[in-house]
Amino acid sequence: MSKRIWLAGLAVYIMAVAARTSFGVASLDALSRFDISATELSLFTVIQLGVYAGCQIPLGVLLDRFGSRPIIVGGAIILALGQGWLAFAGTYGSALVARVLIGLGDATAYTSVIRLIPQWFPAQKVPLYTQLTSILGQLGQVVSSLPFAMALAHFGWESAFVGLGVAGGIVGLTAAVFIREKETFVRNAEKGGASAFTHPGVWQGFWAHFALGFSSHVFLLLWGVPFMTVNGIDQAVASAVLIVFSISGIIAGPLVARLTSRHPLRREWSVVGIMLVLAGSWAYILTRDRPVEIWEFSVLLFVIALAGSGSTMGFDYARTSVPLSKLGSANGLVNQGAFTGALLVSYVIGVILDARSPDGDYTAMDFRVALSAQFVIILIGLIGFLALGPASNRRYEQHLGMTIEPARVAIERIVRERRADFPRFNELLRLEKGVAGPSSTVPPTRPTDSDGKPARDGASTSYRAATTDQREDPANGSVEDPATDPERNSLPEAGGQSSSEQVDGFPAE
Repeated sequence: MSKRIWLAGLAVYIMAVAARTSFGVASLDALSRFDISATELSLFTVIQLGVYAGCQIPLGVLLDRFGSRPIIVGGAIILALGQGWLAFAGTYGSALVARVLIGLGDATAYTSVIRLIPQWFPAQKVPLYTQLTSILGQLGQVVSSLPFAMALAHFGWESAFVGLGVAGGIVGLTAAVFIREKETFVRNAEKGGASAFTHPGVWQGFWAHFALGFSSHVFLLLWGVPFMTVNGIDQAVASAVLIVFSISGIIAGPLVARLTSRHPLRREWSVVGIMLVLAGSWAYILTRDRPVEIWEFSVLLFVIALAGSGSTMGFDYARTSVPLSKLGSANGLVNQGAFTGALLVSYVIGVILDARSPDGDYTAMDFRVALSAQFVIILIGLIGFLALGPASNRRYEQHLGMTIEPARVAIERIVRERRADFPRFNELLRLEKGVAGPSSTVPPTRPTDSDGKPARDGASTSYRAATTDQREDPANGSVEDPATDPERNSLPEAGGQSSSEQVDGFPAE
């Protein structure tokens, strides 16, 4: 049932992405249809992203109050109306109003699906399904690039947009049949507790999303293809290279999800590391004194996809900072990060390009200087993320009821434990060969079956269990079944024993 609910929400998100990207496919038709300039054309994208970002917090509040189901259905209907309006818009102003509706409908899909996941999946699987939602949602680009593009070419503007709107509306209404909320969550939503807008962990997630998520929007929606074109790459080839981003997301997403679920107490390492890799990749591209080659752009697109996957760790910060009853508001604030960064840097890039080349004849050097504005966004995000780290960790420790070991202490302890194991294994090896060792202490031996092989009986005591103290980790959700208590998916209870809890899969001292 949980997968069916998630798939129903995912289908709506796919159609929302298709609506978001369909105008890019029809951009050349829009130039002639509305008799507008390239600058006026860019306003369609800026307005859509602006509405998307501005709606995140209000929609998050509505999600916490009414749940995902009515928001998803309502958003799908608004998307369908926006596509229909755009289909028959006869003026530039009317078409802009249509893009406002499309931006509003698009804004409802992702956060609604993300809010459903912690209710229906164990905490260990939440990062994976969050990544899968982001990855599979990009199938909407396939919908707009293939069937929509074919309909646009064969049947014209009106039929193509009406068809896409009707398809999205049908998917939304179908999802309403399958999507369910957990009654305990909806009826017993907390009125008190930490505010999503003041918790340092939520804001840390915002800055992670801000610094890591903006680059994909800047490159894919606006400046990527022109930048590759001024480097001597054919426009058709440059457009085809963008598929590397989609393929890379399929690879990077599960890797980031595994890091997040395996080491939830060391998420900062992953976030900061990906920020530095993103900045380093752009620095390499923008400092070339020669035209950038296709393989170099392909590597850059892989890093941008990795950063996009890393930005979803911001939602993991939100999940572990507030109760599920406030998760919609927290997710809305986090999701606002990347789109705010994309709007800021896209505008600054345009201003720099116009200042360097007012006649519009841009060179590769003009783009290098303009795209350098991205470093400012990454730096702001990095400073904000690190500045909130101590306060966020203190609040997280309070809810866990344990003290998180500093990384240096944890590494030293693990190395010490590993070194301590070597003499025991050497002694065991001597015993198996029938050679008495010099040690007077005989380590516990592993139980064997009738064939002399190590026993596999679940009741048997393993060698590792006999020599070390293994305990479960509440941060990984293994103390209780999260499916039976939805609040534990987002906010661990206090009162744990800090002296014996597990950190990153290893028992604390």
